[in-house]
Amino acid sequence: MNKPNTGILSVPEGFEIIEGKGPYTDINGPFFGKIVSKDKVVRAFRVEERHLNSIKIVHGGMLMTFADSALAAAVRHVSGRSSVTIKMNSEFLSPAREGDWVESDVEVIRSTRSVAFVRGELKVGKRVIFKADAIFHYVHARR
Repeated sequence: MNKPNTGILSVPEGFEIIEGKGPYTDINGPFFGKIVSKDKVVRAFRVEERHLNSIKIVHGGMLMTFADSALAAAVRHVSGRSSVTIKMNSEFLSPAREGDWVESDVEVIRSTRSVAFVRGELKVGKRVIFKADAIFHYVHARR
């Protein structure tokens, strides 16, 4: 099996590129995913130069974009339903730099008929760089 490559460093074993998630994700990606269990999916990306701000660390907007995607992916994985973000709170804890492998660690806390409550962290190795909690509203996806 060929391992995907982001152009900087190889992708860890078990991760596959996520495709077809929409133009915005395509521009900011590539994002990668790995199913861990029926209740857990991990999203990740390799930091490239284009993800950096003027001081050469990952732009906060990129971390928020990726976190939103990872939280939504967890909701979709657990519920099987599409959703949109109603609210997301975030904390920037530590910088990520070019070449870093950023992984999500997300938990769906509660799911009702119309909304899901979720929280997660973004990590570089064991170092937590970002935390977020969010509320997602279930929707019917239009094609």
